[in-house]
Amino acid sequence: VFMGITQASQLGEAAFLGRLDAALAAGLRLVQVREHTLAGDRLEAFARAVVQRAHRAGALVMINGSEDLARRAGADGLHLSASALRSAHARPAFEWVGASCHDADQLARAQALGCDFAVLGPVLPTRSHPGAATLGWEAFAAQVEPLELPVFALGGLGPGDLEIARAHGAHGIAMQRAAWQLAPGDAPVIASGRGA
Repeated sequence: VFMGITQASQLGEAAFLGRLDAALAAGLRLVQVREHTLAGDRLEAFARAVVQRAHRAGALVMINGSEDLARRAGADGLHLSASALRSAHARPAFEWVGASCHDADQLARAQALGCDFAVLGPVLPTRSHPGAATLGWEAFAAQVEPLELPVFALGGLGPGDLEIARAHGAHGIAMQRAAWQLAPGDAPVIASGRGA
């Protein structure tokens, strides 16, 4: 089970959308729009394009950050940053709600808030955050073991890490770079139902 996190800031919007189309055609079924360098009308236009393409393929789209943007773009859900999770007083009014977590306390908060899933990392070193502290698989497993909440492993992972991730209690893997570097026939597949 995989989640693709958008990478338009690095690839360019048009190039990214081409890679998104290939991944969706090959079976990707969950996309998170996370673009901190895009803003305003440009971000909204990009989010709408992702949603339109994903929905044509039967995939779900989560917007990282803005509830208003998620509604305007027609997304399926909202993905909370760790800081948004900390300040949330109630589950946002979306069919799907996810959260980014970095420790057991944040995971417990996501579960208590009624999130549908969480993303926990970084598990391994990443190119985007060189030198950042990582969890490793044993700490990842220890933090997700007591939860009923499905948790995606994030950080330095590719499709080939799915087996080890699941062996350590992960529901699946969330990927940014690796999700869009695949050949069209190799794109990951994600089940779209809860608890899949």
